[in-house]
Amino acid sequence: MSSVDFPEMTRLAIRLELPEHKTGEREPLDLEAVVVRHRPVPSIAGNSRYELALFFASMGDVQRERLARFLAIA
Repeated sequence: MSSVDFPEMTRLAIRLELPEHKTGEREPLDLEAVVVRHRPVPSIAGNSRYELALFFASMGDVQRERLARFLAIA
């Protein structure tokens, strides 16, 4: 979710703070992404919210493995 509506093909710098499996400490994972889809999401409070679909453009093997480990335990 985002409070900002980014148009499709917008390049973004993304920082995911993923907890390490053994320590639980949050370590940042910095990635580049491109918005491939965006749509407004209704909000009861009236705040602007948008669902974004992102393509991670330059993910290295180490970053991919770290994200896969997080998704496997989430």
